[in-house]
Amino acid sequence: MLKKMRPLVALVALVLVIGACGDDDESTGNGDNQQIATSARSFAFTPASWTVASGQDVTLTMTNTSDTEHEWVIMNAPIASEDEFTEEGVFWEVEAGAGETATDSFTPPAPGTYQVICGLEGHFTAGMVGELVVTG
Repeated sequence: MLKKMRPLVALVALVLVIGACGDDDESTGNGDNQQIATSARSFAFTPASWTVASGQDVTLTMTNTSDTEHEWVIMNAPIASEDEFTEEGVFWEVEAGAGETATDSFTPPAPGTYQVICGLEGHFTAGMVGELVVTG
């Protein structure tokens, strides 16, 4: 009877070894990868507010449902007008062409509330603004 069980025991051991060696793409050294999403249209993000934890990578998926390119830009400090926008003021950004979906990852800044804008000319003025809340 013991001889009949050896193949089964070997198979179970092999499955456990393979499972233990698997690669977990969504895991970082200090927790799971956070997932957030938005839809960009002329001229709004839906949703327009996101909350993430600091110290854990975030993957953003932005679906552009309009016929115009859009960006999702985290600003280091809020701006009140397009005249104040500079590339040096950008913490992180991703862009998606008309009708496209873009996915990219970032590590959030320190805890706080950050302004998210579309950095393309005229889009901020048209109201394409949101907020990213980073919790401690």
